[in-house]
Amino acid sequence: MSKRRQFRVLSNRAGMLLLLTVVLAGFLSCIPASRPAPVLEPPPGGEVETPTEPQPFMPPEKKPEAAKAAESEEVLPADLELVKKMVVFGSSTWTDTGLDVEEGQQIFVKGTGGISLQRGNPTAFCGPEGKNLQTAQQPLPDKNIGALVGRVVRLISVSIDPATKKETRNELIEVFYIGSESRVLIPIRGRLFLGINENIAGDNSGEFKASIFRVKEF
Repeated sequence: MSKRRQFRVLSNRAGMLLLLTVVLAGFLSCIPASRPAPVLEPPPGGEVETPTEPQPFMPPEKKPEAAKAAESEEVLPADLELVKKMVVFGSSTWTDTGLDVEEGQQIFVKGTGGISLQRGNPTAFCGPEGKNLQTAQQPLPDKNIGALVGRVVRLISVSIDPATKKETRNELIEVFYIGSESRVLIPIRGRLFLGINENIAGDNSGEFKASIFRVKEF
């Protein structure tokens, strides 16, 4: 091949290479430049909180019925032993507990609920502590009327009138205050009664709930 022909071939190749370079440069200029990700600036006086992943919902743990009952029971001192639970009606002055007690014995009585000292009168309502009023018509005149009280009755003798056949009971009676709760040293041997501190109870309504405990000796 002559030199002139070789030069012509080289010139053609150089022209094609230059053309490809120009086309490639034009193509690259059309591609938009990538932008860096925006950086969040913290708000004034605070920091940007990092979002947390939502936590799965966990239903509340169900406790057994026995555990619920145990939680509802009041924790009592270790020296108390439950003997009886009973209702003391406000319309009755005394309610027999069915329990015989001994002199010097210790008991603990707890009362809840409420009574009305005049049926239908909302202002006459009171709890086991009674209403702040004292009258002569009460077993314990120096305590609140309507309060929860107790008494021990000891039968001494029974006599019958020959003419009328009427029975007369000779009794020794000791009355004591209880209120919402009280530890009592039994004054005499006899039958235990619970009642309200009022002698006329026919127009009363409502009831107290009483729990009677024996105080254990260690």
